[in-house]
Amino acid sequence: MTGLALGARRRGDLETAQTLLRPWLEWNRRFGVDSGTALILAQLGYAAEQRGDAEGAAALHREGLAAARRTGDPRALALALEGLAGAHAAADLPDRAACLLGRAAALRDSVGMPLPAAERVDVDRASERARASLGEAEFASAFARGRAGSSPEC
Repeated sequence: MTGLALGARRRGDLETAQTLLRPWLEWNRRFGVDSGTALILAQLGYAAEQRGDAEGAAALHREGLAAARRTGDPRALALALEGLAGAHAAADLPDRAACLLGRAAALRDSVGMPLPAAERVDVDRASERARASLGEAEFASAFARGRAGSSPEC
């Protein structure tokens, strides 16, 4: 079901994605599966962002970040930070978005698992929004600040 939900979200069928994801979110929460909770909250957060609900997206991604922290998995943390970056870019907070994208890239690099090209749509959307607001030089500076940071958040 999760795969069907991801496909629906990527096609823009946000209602179907949410309908498929919500029961799995409850199941993961009930059984304390933080990795699954973090993944599903990221997808729900992206759906909220795509609907234009930056505030709702940020809340879902913050909750996903808390679950990702409990996993200790740098990839889960990176996904949550990428999602939060998208919410911040949508909320016209481009500096914070670029910094979070840099931090997420550093986390992925730390385990030798860069984001695959086929999965870059959401990160590219956040990057494009932040770049459009900041310009290339300021975006690069904020991204580098995030990449160099030792805290998971900027």
